[in-house]
Amino acid sequence: MTATEEPDETGSRTLRVRDARLVLPADLDPGSTYDVLLNDRHVWSLQPQIDTKPGRGGLVARWPSSLDRYLVGRAEVVLREHVSGDVVATADHVFKGAEDQRVEVVDKGGNPLFIDKYGKLTRPLSTEGADTLGELMDQVEELIACLRDKAGVPTFIAYGTLLGAVRNGRLIGHDNDLDIAYLSDHANPVDVIREAYRIERVLLAEGWSVRRGSGARMNVRIRLSDDTTRFVDVFTAHWVEGVLYIPQDTGFELPRETMLPLTTVELLGRRLPAPADYERLLAATYGPGWRTPDPSFRYETPRWLSRRIGGWFGGLRTHRKQWDVFYGAHKGELPNKPSPFAQWVAQTYPSDRPLYDIGAGNARDARWFARSSGREVTAIDYTIGALMRAQRRTSDALPLAFQVLNLYDAREVLTLGVRLSRLETPADLYARFLLHALEDLGRENLWRLASMSLRGGGHLFLEFRTHQDRGRPKVFQQAGRRFLDPTEVAAEIEAHGGRVVHQESGTGLAAFRDEDPHVCRMVATWAG
Repeated sequence: MTATEEPDETGSRTLRVRDARLVLPADLDPGSTYDVLLNDRHVWSLQPQIDTKPGRGGLVARWPSSLDRYLVGRAEVVLREHVSGDVVATADHVFKGAEDQRVEVVDKGGNPLFIDKYGKLTRPLSTEGADTLGELMDQVEELIACLRDKAGVPTFIAYGTLLGAVRNGRLIGHDNDLDIAYLSDHANPVDVIREAYRIERVLLAEGWSVRRGSGARMNVRIRLSDDTTRFVDVFTAHWVEGVLYIPQDTGFELPRETMLPLTTVELLGRRLPAPADYERLLAATYGPGWRTPDPSFRYETPRWLSRRIGGWFGGLRTHRKQWDVFYGAHKGELPNKPSPFAQWVAQTYPSDRPLYDIGAGNARDARWFARSSGREVTAIDYTIGALMRAQRRTSDALPLAFQVLNLYDAREVLTLGVRLSRLETPADLYARFLLHALEDLGRENLWRLASMSLRGGGHLFLEFRTHQDRGRPKVFQQAGRRFLDPTEVAAEIEAHGGRVVHQESGTGLAAFRDEDPHVCRMVATWAG
């Protein structure tokens, strides 16, 4: 059921809505921001020049993939201009033919969700009550004080948190976390990283829950009394040859007077530290129109800046969002029992060597190896949410450790390779359904890790989708999935000094529900 495009009594226009897309009026201002509401709830903001393509009857925009599982049932769809709030187009639609249901984009607790600038559904801060926000801000003030007094670095609110404070003294409605930064006196990136790890140790010693995103970025997890978790991003600001860098998205020629001495701005009735000339910093970061709210804003980081910051500080972010979203969306649907491949490895290659499960996901195989054999196992992934959920489900009595690693960061791979090369007993490396999820660089680094780790013994165990699996049915549809020719994989291993000692391909090896993929099992060694 779709409304036709005719002016109504208020002068607004309707729009055409389909399950997979919507067609907006053709005369929208391409540079303006428009909000999409479903049943009176704001779920998405878009800019026509970025998010639409000219099509038959208007501007075509596809529904974001993260909304797909929520788009079931009846919905009144409203398109409104963000700044003025004027309604410009409306329609009624029944998604997936579910007349007896109503579209609700909410989490399990009934809290509204919104698509952030990364295309991920989040719970915006604007939906929180005053008590929750007050408790959150209490901890943010404590965190700023800890960085200033215990770690000895001047600290201030940054990015979206600063933007909201300067605009109207409130948090930006569509933000789901808070941003703070500290100023480093170091110009050499190596010294910046060393200081960052020192500061992380200070925070950990003071009881904060910290995870690291790169050599210059941390994330602090704040647990509130209602048992929900909020996040504070902690950025490092520093100068190199007159350019102020605040990784990942800031690199501007700004003098020190822009930042120091710190001043204060009001946020939710509190005076919080801010850069000396915060308006100049905001204009450089968000452009001359920074005072106008724009929930569709996306950072357009120049390639030179992205490459420079990546080269200096590395990071755990490359391709991580996709897998964070996947494991968050499907965590209740994924099996927890060991895979047939894990059982085959244990039966065919019994060992008490340490085992490193790379790309462990929800760690079902790693947990089973540790429980069934007693061997020391390390579950490695860069999907932090999945690893943390797995760790919470794991008994402390199991010889199972967890480690975050990004195979696209050569320095992290080399660091782990050096550590494994020095083990008294060489380890086994295990990678099930990892290889076909990697781009060329990630696969290259996996061979590098194996070459460093297995020269003294041990095996690399691989199971991956082959090129013959391309057209077969899949339970989960995933972007970036590759289908590999086992002959080419074996050639890559041999080119990196390895030797394939077992190889078999076919169906019936990794069946899951109604899916029976065509996979290859491969075992390689670098010893001898």
